[in-house]
Amino acid sequence: MITQAITEESAEIERYEAYLKADPGNTLLWINLGDLYHQAGRLDESIACYEKCMILDGENAVARSRLASLLITGKRFADAEKLLRTLLAKEPDNPVLLHNLGVSLYAQQRWTDALAAFEQARSAGLKDARNLAYTVYALHQNDATGEAMAVAMDWLQQAPGPATEGYISLLEMDHGDMQAAYQRAQRVLAEQPDNADAATVVGNWQLQTQEIEKAALHFEAVVRRQPNNPRGWLGLGLVQLYRQRHEDAIQCFERVLACSPNHPGTLVTLGWARLAHKDFKGSETAFRQAIVADRNFGEAHGGLASALVFQGRKSEAEKEIRLGLALDKQNFGAIFARSIALSLGGKRQVGEKLLARLLQQAPAKGAKPLIENIQTFVRQQGLRGPGEPPGND
Repeated sequence: MITQAITEESAEIERYEAYLKADPGNTLLWINLGDLYHQAGRLDESIACYEKCMILDGENAVARSRLASLLITGKRFADAEKLLRTLLAKEPDNPVLLHNLGVSLYAQQRWTDALAAFEQARSAGLKDARNLAYTVYALHQNDATGEAMAVAMDWLQQAPGPATEGYISLLEMDHGDMQAAYQRAQRVLAEQPDNADAATVVGNWQLQTQEIEKAALHFEAVVRRQPNNPRGWLGLGLVQLYRQRHEDAIQCFERVLACSPNHPGTLVTLGWARLAHKDFKGSETAFRQAIVADRNFGEAHGGLASALVFQGRKSEAEKEIRLGLALDKQNFGAIFARSIALSLGGKRQVGEKLLARLLQQAPAKGAKPLIENIQTFVRQQGLRGPGEPPGND
């Protein structure tokens, strides 16, 4: 049956190609052939058909709309935005065009602009669960988790099921309600064992409860299913830190940064992993990159201070300690840097002992070990939004 359908599709394409040889100025034929190419997954040829139609008739709204959707599918988001704005100048209240504009803006990480477009689409009459989903994603990326939760309940009504519930569990975790997130995620995994969002939540819960090997199984499942899921790699990196497999942890955090470049929280975590691996210069580089990404990020300055202390650069370290504590009095990196500066006092053997179990050290008497501080920090300052970029529609 599948072979027959493919054969019929190919024959239909050949028919329209023949029609256009006889009548190359027929815009309707170009649109129909573009649609057929699209159905066959031949996106470049489909785009070429719609572009040809627009050369013949620059005002053809059907060709423009089809082309904009295809540009989104082809990840040419800036081009799609430009074309959609041209269309909206003539049809400012077209809900589908407004939604697609929101998708193109979302993909360019322009969360606030995307939210405005999604809201305009709903105001223009669009009733579509995908619009609500993207609105939740954009609010989540903007760290507006409270607003995102409210919209998510409407989304759940329109699109009930484990996919939506799994994402809501992720949102609950980022909103700070870990208990509710864990309970929802468990229910989701009972119904859909390969749900990556729910597995991410349960993995994080198990990190908190020190069930490291169970957490590892969940994060490994996430990255198997979604190899570009930064949250999965981040969780797996934390697992490797607990195992003191620092080189493996570094590789995981580098995978996170390949998916979400220049994220300051991930750069700081990478800095600590490199420091534990005795790569002082690499650690310093990661912390400095985090400062470039966000110069008011206290933990980046605190981490940098620690990297500088281990290099014997005390005056530079003290400057970063003061700056880090001025930005955040609870800055565990700065507190730790000051503590180890006093402990080292030029004693090499003390330094080697500290490095042997660096992340198991506490930044101050009675405080949690560094690894637990890092885990808490990652949960509070870590990645937001979907674990894997949503599909474009």
